[in-house]
Amino acid sequence: MNRLVLIGNGFDLSHKLKTSYNDFLFYYLKKILNDFFSNLSYEGKLIELHSKSSINGFPKMETLDDLINVLNILKHKRDSNLYIKYKSQFFQEIINSFQHNKWVDLENHYFSYLLKMSNASSNLVDDLSKLNQEFEHLKIELENYLREVVISDNPIQNPAKFDFLLEDIPDDQLIDSKPFYPTSIENIHVLNFNYTPTFNVYAQHLNTKKNTTINFIHGELNNPDNPIIFGFGDEHNDEYKKFENKKENQLFEHIKSFKYLRTSNYQDLIRFIDGNEFQVCIMGHSCGLSDRTMLKEIFEHKNCKSILIHYHKWGSDTHENDYVNKTYEISRHFTDKGMMRKKVVSFEKSKPL
Repeated sequence: MNRLVLIGNGFDLSHKLKTSYNDFLFYYLKKILNDFFSNLSYEGKLIELHSKSSINGFPKMETLDDLINVLNILKHKRDSNLYIKYKSQFFQEIINSFQHNKWVDLENHYFSYLLKMSNASSNLVDDLSKLNQEFEHLKIELENYLREVVISDNPIQNPAKFDFLLEDIPDDQLIDSKPFYPTSIENIHVLNFNYTPTFNVYAQHLNTKKNTTINFIHGELNNPDNPIIFGFGDEHNDEYKKFENKKENQLFEHIKSFKYLRTSNYQDLIRFIDGNEFQVCIMGHSCGLSDRTMLKEIFEHKNCKSILIHYHKWGSDTHENDYVNKTYEISRHFTDKGMMRKKVVSFEKSKPL
C-alpha cells in the first residue's frame, strides 16, 4: 500500500514560519503605510494616500489591527490636506472582512466576490478584468513576501522527525482490512500545497529509506517551470456551474483547475492514486473548499482506504485541538457521508502534528 501525505499551510506555521494570509496582509499594509509616512505619498494598484503637510511621528504599527486602525483614522480624518482612496472595492472588502472576523482567506474571498460580481455587475467584462488584475497583483505581492521574508528563515529541522510516515498501517486504520495484519508502505507521495520548500529536508531523508516523491501541486517559489497557482478550486459549487453558461472566459482566470494544466503535477497525482491503494495523511492542510475539486477526487477514490488526521493541538485538554473541525471540512468533499465515516480514522487513533 502507498501513503499520500497532504502538506498545508499549518505545516509551515508549525515551523514558526509566518505564512498565513494575516501575516502577508500585515507585511503588505505596513509596507504601504511606511512608504506613506516617509514620503507623504503612496500610490499603488489597490490604494492611494497623499498628504500636503508633514506628519509628526509614526503611529503604532505592531499588529494588523494597528495598521487597519491607522487606515481608518486617516480615512475618516477631516483634513483637507489628507487624501486616501481605495482604488479597489475588492481590497477594501478584504480589509473590512478582517475587521469583522480577525482573519482573512484571500482565495475564498476572491471566489465570493467573483460570485457576487457575476450575478450583479452591469459591466461584467470590464469589472472582471479589473478584479482579476487586482487579484493577480496580490498574488505577485504574496510571492514576493514569501520569497523575501519567509523563505529567508531557516527553521531548525530534525530530518528524522517524520519517520512515522514510514511505519506500517495498523489494520484498524483501514477499511476492508484483515484483523491483526498491519500493511507495509511501499511508496510515499507528498502532495505539497505550500509554495515553500519546508518539507524538502524531510522528503530527502524519507527517500533514503522508502521511495518518496514530493509534488508541489500549487507551484514552487523560484521555479519558473512550476509557477505559483493562487485562486479557487471548487468546481462542485452550484454557483460555479452557472459560470459555464455565461460564456465569459474571464470568470475562469483564477480557477485552479485550469492552472493545473500548465504542468504535469496533477497528472502525477492521478497516476499515483490510480496505481495502488493508499492511505491519506493530513498534515497542516485545512481541507477547505478552495481545494475541493482535488480533495474530493482523492478522498472518494476507490483506492483511498484511510484518512488519518494529524491535528493541530494547542492545549492539554482533549477538546483543545482542531480534529473535529477538520472532520467537518473533510465531510464537505464526500457525497457518500457513510463512506466518509468509514475512511476517517477516529480521534483516539490519531496524533497531533
